[in-house]
Amino acid sequence: MLAQFNEVNIIILIWNSKFMIEPKHGSPVVEKTAHLLEAVADAKTGISLAALVDQLGVPRSTVYRILNSLAAHGLVARVNGGASYELGPKFVELARRISPGADRATVIEAARPILTAAADRIFESFRLAAPEGNEMMTIFAASSPGDYSLFIKVGSRSRKHVGAAGKLALAYSDYGDIEAYCGSGLEAKTPYTITDPEALKEALVEIRRNGCAEDNQESNLGLRAFAAPVFDSEGRLIATISVPFIGEATPDRARAIKREVVEGAAILTKAINGNRPISK
Repeated sequence: MLAQFNEVNIIILIWNSKFMIEPKHGSPVVEKTAHLLEAVADAKTGISLAALVDQLGVPRSTVYRILNSLAAHGLVARVNGGASYELGPKFVELARRISPGADRATVIEAARPILTAAADRIFESFRLAAPEGNEMMTIFAASSPGDYSLFIKVGSRSRKHVGAAGKLALAYSDYGDIEAYCGSGLEAKTPYTITDPEALKEALVEIRRNGCAEDNQESNLGLRAFAAPVFDSEGRLIATISVPFIGEATPDRARAIKREVVEGAAILTKAINGNRPISK
């Protein structure tokens, strides 16, 4: 999970890359734990026990015990069962208590078996993302069992006009919100990112009509993605399901991925008693 995960940063202390700032009347154990959590959050692809020892300057046995305790409470987890650690699912549950909007913990728990089964079926990694202001935040990821699956970082964020999930969220937004977003500037991530407001608005109309969105190298060169919406009981988009995949996939393979994404989103919407909005 990335350091930009603002809700997480509210409940853990700040890591200073040069030294640890120790409060005058603080608890040494809590301080070490807070610094460790921030170091884990900063690691883009997970961080090993040895790397944490080197970075924190804390004895290996201390780091080991802290990691075991945090893992027992779901605050850290091993990346794909390996030797590296990332922030655990408990942080999402804690974050939703201070975040407005839908009960994300419920959505995540409902999505877990659906996306895990889909990932196992088609050997692709699935991403569950939720809108956060002008960004989309990954709140859950189901990894593919394949040897060459794409890694999806829980807690990562991206601007809404960059990629399938964000464009989908914009497409189901009010016109005034779309206008305000376009007015905030549309920076490019790749040469294929839509940066013209009128072109983006046209794309959003088509996405709303189709009920799904596609990313064709707009967020990362060489990658494509399909995304479909998840709605709550009032027909509001509260999350998206997407699958990023290598752009050289065959047409049949791309269609199979899109079908799993669309079906997964529909199943999840039903599982949380959601309803599709009335078409405008």
